[in-house]
Amino acid sequence: MGSSLDETTRRAVVDYLGVSPGERFVIVADNRTSTSLSKALAAHALAAGAEPVVTTMAARARSGEEPPPPVAAAMLEADVVLAAASRSCYHTEAKGAAVAAGARGVFNAPSRESAWIAGAMTADFRDIREVAERLADRLRGGSEMRVTSPAGTDVTFSIEGREPKGWLTGICRNPGEVSAFPGGEVSLPPVEGTANGRVVIERVMTDLGSLEGPIVWVVRDGHVVQIEGAADARRLRDHVEGVENATNIGELGIGLNPQARITSDITESKKRIGTAHMAMGDSAGGYGGSVVSDVHLDGILMTPRIELDGRVLADDGRVLV
Repeated sequence: MGSSLDETTRRAVVDYLGVSPGERFVIVADNRTSTSLSKALAAHALAAGAEPVVTTMAARARSGEEPPPPVAAAMLEADVVLAAASRSCYHTEAKGAAVAAGARGVFNAPSRESAWIAGAMTADFRDIREVAERLADRLRGGSEMRVTSPAGTDVTFSIEGREPKGWLTGICRNPGEVSAFPGGEVSLPPVEGTANGRVVIERVMTDLGSLEGPIVWVVRDGHVVQIEGAADARRLRDHVEGVENATNIGELGIGLNPQARITSDITESKKRIGTAHMAMGDSAGGYGGSVVSDVHLDGILMTPRIELDGRVLADDGRVLV
């Protein structure tokens, strides 16, 4: 399924973010962002009577690394933010400050035009939102979760007291509402210190891109205590070396987007319906956890089985809500 850049950017600005006359709309790009994307978003904001501002920074070394002060200042003054940089701005203090000041918006979106005209961005996020709300309702009030997969994942953890996140599916029309593009997940952080078992990451991971083979996380008391595998495992070990709290198990996300493709781009891949993703690192940046880290690294689990208090929520590529 394909679409035009004009169509998907119009839906993002008008239908999903509800940009209104007079609003300050900040578009965060970096030197890897397609200029055509920034221009199209700004054009639709102008047509809606808003005040678009495009900020362009050097690409950050890691997702979650803070933007430079001028970009952070623009976000702080915004009514609406759409961050389409090549590294995610979601787990940053700048995002938290902007939201606390009343901004709404999307703090992680595809940076390349190609991702806006095919795949997950062409789905109707309003339809996905209905499924996401049902899944979020199932998660609320739950306690013990178990995730397994054919590749060898078998991990358990508590979600007691945790509120589902990400179920807005990119539709942020009220002050303080935060999401990511493409829409298509429900997520939450495990209770700190409760995760135990093995997580086998397949196909793609944040900041690493496509994987040549699986990466195994050995998890004990909420932390990755060992990273096993070949070259990609070494790359991950090097990437997190010396980064405070990088080994924390920070998230479980459940994909819901039927148009999402599994590519080298984690932003789209993790939204694929029937997949899940788990993350190392930060759980405090809008996720409801308490662990702060400079990284938040998602890795894909293909066709997982997800059980909550013995009830199956997802299995064999299907979400059962």
